[in-house]
Amino acid sequence: MKKAYLCAFASLFLVTISCSDDDSVSGIVAVNPDPAEEVALNPDEVSENIIINNGIQVSGDAPSPTGTLAFSMSQTTQSGFQKNGFDITFDAPSNYAGAYIQLTSEDGTMAGEYWNVAVPTRANGNKRKGVFNQKISKINEQEIEIDVDFEDAVSPGTFCYFICIYDTDGNISEPTEVCVEVEAWGGNPNLVGTWNLTKEEITYEGETDTDTVGQETCDSSTIDCNNENNLTVEDAFCYTINFANITFNADGTLSEAYNETSRDYNYSATVESCEAVYDDAEEDNYTATGYWAYDEEETLLTLVIFSESDDGVTRTYENGDAYSVNLTEVTGSTLTLNDPGIEAIKSFFTKQ
Repeated sequence: MKKAYLCAFASLFLVTISCSDDDSVSGIVAVNPDPAEEVALNPDEVSENIIINNGIQVSGDAPSPTGTLAFSMSQTTQSGFQKNGFDITFDAPSNYAGAYIQLTSEDGTMAGEYWNVAVPTRANGNKRKGVFNQKISKINEQEIEIDVDFEDAVSPGTFCYFICIYDTDGNISEPTEVCVEVEAWGGNPNLVGTWNLTKEEITYEGETDTDTVGQETCDSSTIDCNNENNLTVEDAFCYTINFANITFNADGTLSEAYNETSRDYNYSATVESCEAVYDDAEEDNYTATGYWAYDEEETLLTLVIFSESDDGVTRTYENGDAYSVNLTEVTGSTLTLNDPGIEAIKSFFTKQ
């Protein structure tokens, strides 16, 4: 992983950085990669230490393609994360029945077995709660997502895999090769510290709304009352982000927390009286812990959450729950992250 820093703050860290214009991407300067991530991993050892739900290992080589089923992957390289693994995502025909996956090294040495993932898994568009990702993203119903997890034995390094799909008629596609870089934890010292959210800019269908920490945000609602009059409740749904912060530690661990207050109007009582009636305000407290990794080539920051608590209800994820955002700016005092989904969220932080 090539670490990245802003030129203006390079002197704050004990590293050697080249700050030429040719190396800069969106104001972030590339430095030397982490050597651990360049190690070629043994495909047999990795294959023996991955977990795929609804998948079975079969000795030998995957079945030969028939060449009659169209299939392609949008990317030929991707990142993986210790314990969490990686996702294989692609569009599939309506009669998709499964996939064959066989690991290989970069020199072409194939693993002695392949995976048959015979049950199709439709991708889930819901995002877990968190400082950066409290919204819902829509997703293509034809998109397949195969979740590949790692056992503890899989360390940072690189390997590749071949994947082909098959349908209910027995057709098998030509294989596509994808190479995976298993990221080391951490990777950008500029991020180390505690960052407090100041505001979020949410853009959807060309319109941008701004949520400022400490300021109440409200949406209106127009209803038909029982007396046949109309009523517009200007502050029908209101919430206030009281605080939100995240701490990136030098060892790659992280913690995050936010507190939000919300209040909604009571629809039934408001319809009856034709005057705004409100429910009691509610408070939401959220905390989480996990690890972080930075991909310098894509300026991508990934959070892998292993434990979270929402109003005292704790959930744990044995292999972690990963979520990625783009790093667009980091200085000694400011941090800007961008989630460019259908509902794009740009988050602004200051250092504590």
